[in-house]
This record gives sequence, structure tokens and C-alpha cells, in this order.
Amino acid sequence: MTASHLSAPKPSPLLALVCLAVVHRLRPAWLALPLNEAARDEHVSAERLSRLASRVIAPFEAALATLTRRGRPPKSADDHEHELALTRALLEVARSLLERISWRRQAAVRALLVGAWLRLHDAHPTLTQKAFCDTLALSTRTLRHWTKHAPAPSSPRPSDTSTPPKPRPRPPRRPRFRHDVVLPDTQHAADTTDVRAFGVPLKLIAVQDVGGRDQDLFDSVLVDDHESAELVTRALEQALAGLPGAQLLTDQGTPYMAKETLDALRQLDVEHAPQREGDPLGKSTVERAFGTIKTILAPLLSISDRLAARVPALTNPALARATVDVLLTALLRAYQAGARATRRALDARGAITADELARAAREQREHARADEHSSRLILARIHGAYALPGAARTFVDRFRRYSPAVLLEAEKRFASQVHRDNIRDRKSYFGAIVREVCDEYRRARNRELRDDEVHDRMERDERAHDAQLARWRQDPVSWLRDALDAFASEWTPASSSLLLNGAGIGRAWAQGALRRLVELHASAAHDIATALLRDWSHANLDRLGPDAIAAVLEVMRPHLDAIPTAHDTDNCAARFASAILHSTGPPRRPAPRRPLRT
Repeated sequence: MTASHLSAPKPSPLLALVCLAVVHRLRPAWLALPLNEAARDEHVSAERLSRLASRVIAPFEAALATLTRRGRPPKSADDHEHELALTRALLEVARSLLERISWRRQAAVRALLVGAWLRLHDAHPTLTQKAFCDTLALSTRTLRHWTKHAPAPSSPRPSDTSTPPKPRPRPPRRPRFRHDVVLPDTQHAADTTDVRAFGVPLKLIAVQDVGGRDQDLFDSVLVDDHESAELVTRALEQALAGLPGAQLLTDQGTPYMAKETLDALRQLDVEHAPQREGDPLGKSTVERAFGTIKTILAPLLSISDRLAARVPALTNPALARATVDVLLTALLRAYQAGARATRRALDARGAITADELARAAREQREHARADEHSSRLILARIHGAYALPGAARTFVDRFRRYSPAVLLEAEKRFASQVHRDNIRDRKSYFGAIVREVCDEYRRARNRELRDDEVHDRMERDERAHDAQLARWRQDPVSWLRDALDAFASEWTPASSSLLLNGAGIGRAWAQGALRRLVELHASAAHDIATALLRDWSHANLDRLGPDAIAAVLEVMRPHLDAIPTAHDTDNCAARFASAILHSTGPPRRPAPRRPLRT
């Protein structure tokens, strides 16, 4: 229903008096009642009624002229063009909001709207904040707050539209020991550990088949109150009899390096591979088995110790050996019956071919040979090979603190000079060579450490730069803010100018940030950058001063002008026109390939 069909509201008495006063001024004869009496009846003074009539005549005339005018109000062509340009600009801002910006990213929306308001207000001074906000469904109070307060700097966060990162694949589990896939009857390991029963300290000597430990945890076990080469030889003969070509892993303890033990191994045709000192993985399977057995035996052996403390007669080495022997035999059988080692070993070796097993066996045997990795073994070999004076143990203890690499290089130099007759003391001469090689080795090692440190620092800096660049590409607004800070750091108050007129890292960062803004937001990048410049200027005005702010804005102006705006892009008609084919008439008949015969 139009406004002309609506019932008019009932006028007030004051309005009627004002109308009566207007009529009295124009045509007094039309009034049947004097104006003074009418005002007195409604309790309105004549002076007030006169003043009201004088103030409403002009608005009444204007309203009446508008209501009685026929047709549309005349407007000039400039007004039409101005309104059309303003509408197009507002639609372009709305399109940028809907197309380029996620509404969850309030910082980007804020920058775009503030920049658009600043640009349109400069281009169209008649545009008000209320009209701008009503067109874009934005609160006027919000826009007013955004234009007066700069946003707080926030850490860059990933885009809301990006998919969550996939979980990193779990790396393959690192083998627990170095002997994960070993063929049975190829490598054995022997070691000695301490146990205590009925208050008597005992030695437990065990030999294990490394590849067959899933079938039997130990191949042979001896328990005695002492450790000797004889007992070690007996345990080795029980386990290695009938296995020529096997390899034995031991430590460099005296019973395992004794002449009696080495002679027994030669008779058994077994390769002895003593492990280098300080190697926790050399014979780790035996040490792990010792830990398992002693953990299970600990409650029973502690009971025997308490019994021996109450009954001293039970502190008997023979009784202690027999008790540990019985408990150990029963424990090994029970452990092997309930262990899952067999199934695990079958799973580990089930998918491996015979060639791969043979190659693994060769690699294991070669890795177990520690002759070139143990300082003690190298020194013992040098002492015997060159018949150096003095005891071998004294010679080994004197030079064992040097690394194997130093000793091998010293041996190489010593071998080229050992034939000389003028060397009075070859052991002292060898010691001088070792010290010289050690000094060279330390200098080379320090140089390598410095190079590694420089390389690591360069890699860390490169990774940090790549990470920073990735964060900047994800949040180009913070990139541009950092560029402005870089420009500000180049300000020199003495000359009241930027260093080298801003030709530095700040300009490179600004160009990269603006290119990224254009990639993400197209023509809306100009408005976002404008809003950021305004916020940055207000936030740093007290710290830098107006001259520095003006210098930074002057340097940034050419970069902002180079950003394409909505007016620089082609319009809808141009895009449609490019797809329209011009009419060229019927196709022309092709010319003959050769002259026709007449």
C-alpha cells in the first residue's frame, strides 16, 4: 500500500493553531474565529504562536513543493556518473571481501575495509561512514574503532582454508641390538657376570649362540667362586665343539685373552674377535640375557642371603654353587618355554632370502673384528710385531689413551723408519711419533669441528630464513609490517633522511610482501596495504617522529601506486567481447593446388 492510501494521523491542537496563524497572515478574512481567542482557548500565548508560524512557513513551502511536483526530480549527468562510480566501487569492495578473504580472518577483513574506506572517502568526499557501512552491512561503531585504533601485532597463523597437516609417518623402529638378523652357529658371545647366593660371591660364565638365542638363551653355563682361563676354556669347549669356522665375541678380560684360551680356540678352529673397549653393543645380547636372568633370580637369591645371615653354617661355596646351578637350569627352561623370542626371530628371518642372510652374516663377522678399532689390540700387535723392549702390558697401558686412528698413523710412520740402526730406544722413538701424530690429529680435528660448526650455523640460518619466508608468504601483512620497520631502522636523524634513500633490505621485503598480497587478494591488496600504512604510522608516530614517518611513506608511495586496482582490470564487457566471433560470411573456396587444365 502506498503512502497516499494510508489514513492520516490526527493533528495536534498546536499544529492546528500554527496552520490558523499561517492562514491569518495570508487571508485574515477566511477566519471566522479571531486568532487571539483560539490561542487563549488552547492556552498558547500569542507571541509563541507568532514565532512558530514564522519558523514553519519556509519548511511548509518546501514540503508542499516536493509533494505537488510531478515526475522524477531532475538530476544532472554528473550526479548519475558520481552515483554509478560510487556504487561500482562499493560493489568491488564487497566482491573482494566475498572472493578473497575468509571472514574468520578478522585482521585481513579489517585491513581491507579500512583501506577501502580511506580510498573511497578521498575519491568521493560526499560518501559518509554510515552510507559505507550500511552498504557493506558493517557497524559504524566498528569502522570508527578500526580507524582510530591500530590492531595489536599477532603471531602468524596458518590460513583457515588450508587443510590440517598430515601426521608425520612414524620412522621404522631402530633395532635394539646390532645382532638382529644373525644366522645360528655363526657367531657366539661369551662373558662373565657376578652373582651372590648364601652370602658367597660367585662368577657366572656363559656362552651364547647369538643367532640361535631364540632357541636357547645360553649354550653353556658354568658357576664357580672364581674366574680363570681354565673355566672359560671349559665353557667354550662345551658350546663350540663341532662348529669350525665360528666366530667368538668376547671382551679383553685376562681370562679371555690368556694363552690357554687362545690355544683352545685355535684347536676348535674358531675365530676370536675381542671387542674394543667401551663398546656397549659389542656383545650386548649376552649382557641383556644376564640382566634378564639376574632380575628373575634376585628374589630367590636375596632369600638365600637372609638365611645365611641367620644361619652362618649355610655360607658354603659348594652349597651356593649347587643352588645357583639348580635355579639357573630350571629358570632357563621355564624362560625358554614361555618366551616369545622364537616367534619374533621367525618373523624377522621369514621374509629374508638365503643370499641376504649370507650377506648379513658376512657383514656381522666383519663388523665384529675390532683389531683396527681397539687401541689395546693395536698396541699389543705393534709391541709383538716390532719386538719393542719392555713388557707388553706396560707398553699398552702407556699409549692406550691415544685413539686408534693416531696409533695406526704412527705405526705407518714408525714402520718406514724402524730399519734404521741409529735408533737407540725404539719405544721412545715410537712415543715421539705418536705425540707428533696426535698433535696433527688434534689440529685437524679442531679444524673439522670449526668447519662443522660453521656449516651447522649456516644450515640453521638457512632453515630459519626458509621458515620466516614461509610465515611471511602465509601472512604478507606481517611481512609488509616488518618491511616498514626495516625502513624505520634506516632513518638517520642527523641528515633527516633514510639511509641510501631506502635502498636496502626494507625495499626488497616491501616488494615481496606487496607481490604476495596481490597474489592472494588481487585488487584488494591496495586497500589492505593502505590500511596497514595508516595503522603503522599512528602506532610509531611518537617513537619515530613525523619526519621519519613521512620519509617511509614517501618511499612506499611508488610501490603502492604500482599495485593494480579495480580500474586497471578489464571489465565484464571486454571479457565477453573477446569471446564473440565476428561474422565473416560463407567460407571461401580454397584455391586449386595446381593450375586447372582448360
